[in-house]
Amino acid sequence: MIKNNKKILKDIVNLTAALIDVPASLINSGGRARVLVLGRVASANFLMRDLGFTYDELSKYINRDRTSFYYYEAKHKDNYKYWKEYKELYDNLKKSYLGIDNMAMTSEDMLKVFKDKGIKNEEAAPFMLSFKIGNIEECIYTRDLEATIKILKEAFKQFNYSFSVEHINSLAYES
Repeated sequence: MIKNNKKILKDIVNLTAALIDVPASLINSGGRARVLVLGRVASANFLMRDLGFTYDELSKYINRDRTSFYYYEAKHKDNYKYWKEYKELYDNLKKSYLGIDNMAMTSEDMLKVFKDKGIKNEEAAPFMLSFKIGNIEECIYTRDLEATIKILKEAFKQFNYSFSVEHINSLAYES
């Protein structure tokens, strides 16, 4: 749990309110005006996806049941793809609060760096590494997990990235 949760939540609500030009007190209200829903959903997804808040933490500090956050999270990809105002607000929250520009990364850029650094998908590899910057995510299948992670960390050190690793049941371990 983050130490100053209340302060961070207040800062994000205030930032969201400033970006959509409404009073901060209305973001957490029961209002259903489109602009308020926009602010509520974008800020909740930013808090969950980018700052690591859990459903329970958010429901404790924001006047919503945790099932609302399940719904917000489930709709994020479609909202980001099809709702122009949502995409702009979400991107602005990331740029403004995190102070980095992950939105400059495209899938093509990421794949080019992979190619330039010699990172390639290997057949029957025992590990799958899911690498993510902003909303761009690519999967890498590798045999040498440690070396791949080292290359990724160096190649993308200027970005805020995340990754997860899965061990794949593979024929590589069978004789």
